[in-house]
Amino acid sequence: AENPGTPFFPGCFKMLVFLGRFNIHQGLRSVGIRPAIQQALASTRVTVLSPCSGHAGIIRKGERIMRNRIEVRISFICRIVVFGSFAVLIVAQMAVASGFRNPPDGAGAMGHCGGKLTLTDDASLISHNPAGLTDLARPQGMAAFTLVSSEAKFESAIPLMGTAKTTSDIHWLPSLYAAMPLAEGRFATGLGLTIPYGQSTEWSQNSLFRYAAPYFAELRVLDVAPALAMRLNDRLSAGFAIDFMASDLELRQVFPWSAVTGVPVTPDGEATFNAEGQGVGAHAGLQWTLSPRQLLALTYRSPVKVEYEGDFNVSGMPAGFPLPGASSDFDTVIRFPSVIAAGYGIKVLDNLQLGVDIEWIEFSRYDKLVLDVGPLNALLPETVIPQNWEDSWTIGLGADWQVTEALTLRGGYQYVESPIPSSTLAPTLPDADRHVVSLGVGYAWKGHRVDLAYALSLFEDRQARNPNPLLNGTYELSSHLFGLSYGYVF
Repeated sequence: AENPGTPFFPGCFKMLVFLGRFNIHQGLRSVGIRPAIQQALASTRVTVLSPCSGHAGIIRKGERIMRNRIEVRISFICRIVVFGSFAVLIVAQMAVASGFRNPPDGAGAMGHCGGKLTLTDDASLISHNPAGLTDLARPQGMAAFTLVSSEAKFESAIPLMGTAKTTSDIHWLPSLYAAMPLAEGRFATGLGLTIPYGQSTEWSQNSLFRYAAPYFAELRVLDVAPALAMRLNDRLSAGFAIDFMASDLELRQVFPWSAVTGVPVTPDGEATFNAEGQGVGAHAGLQWTLSPRQLLALTYRSPVKVEYEGDFNVSGMPAGFPLPGASSDFDTVIRFPSVIAAGYGIKVLDNLQLGVDIEWIEFSRYDKLVLDVGPLNALLPETVIPQNWEDSWTIGLGADWQVTEALTLRGGYQYVESPIPSSTLAPTLPDADRHVVSLGVGYAWKGHRVDLAYALSLFEDRQARNPNPLLNGTYELSSHLFGLSYGYVF
């Protein structure tokens, strides 16, 4: 089984085969590739599946039909077209992370994952519902850590293509919070440092997909969020936070120079991309105490536009090769989605609380990806690639059981809908609707507080119905989350 690599942009491979003909036969001519290479490329007819085509790919050289094994054929197609569209692969890897939000910050919120808007009672309210900060009686600080372990399996619908399995990577997500009530509880302020979006994956450089996906990819988004909350009256509170986001990206991928020179023994190079970007957004919340035992919460998170600028470099360029250079500037834009959420909490018993959350995430903002590779636009003109993501919903239930004054047990359930339609689903971006089940425990003593949580994501098997049959198959996914938080109340 080969490793398909980390998930990235769902239309990437579809776009890659679609652009192959243009870039090989026209893009290379535009920069004056020497006649010998030009003739060699022109004599190789590559008929590949476009997004609107219904025919399988056939490779012909002269009048001879090459009928090797499916794996060899597909690998050769990738090597031929990857040169003209390689920059697209690099940017595509970035875009996927904008479609995934990291798990909720704080082990307490993770433990009752389906009811965090009304059940959370620590400084992580800065992220979940800043209006709830007015309920904090004393200043407090909190540090939280989340470990993520995930795995994806893919079985191709094409005979002899086989299966693929990602490596089970473990990553950690830290967060820090500080909150303080003011004016006898009429106001509250706080500061949160979190990583709301991010992904990091590394796999073998010799995998079947080494020319179609980066073997190393990392995206990190740091959110610095100062917050202010105010109690409007005895029943209603409002909170507001500004999100200052800073993000960086790093990708590395094997680059097949042999596909460019036409000489099979030409050593591969390595392409790297590094970029940084910033963006500003906001989120706000309202909290209404319906009765001494009932609570209603409403929150809104604005979209955030992050503009990335960086460098693109390719190592191992053959001597004398007529390109303007193996490096260029690179830029793109990622639009993180807006989120509207509502939560209802009720104290069923004196020591038992239930909460229900529902969220709407505006992933339809990610309907296309615009690319710009600077000086290398001669090979790949600025391209607009459709994505057609859909708005999605989550709904969940959480519970807190205060066993003793110091000990609290938690449980939660959440249904998460995937925003990716089957028409753009690919092995490089496995995603599906999922059921999340969580458990948690908290213990508090003398101002100290420790929370632990575990969450299991049960994904539904997904069948891809992509216009390109090469991307069709069955997807099986799994994910485990472990949370630890420590807080101190002053």
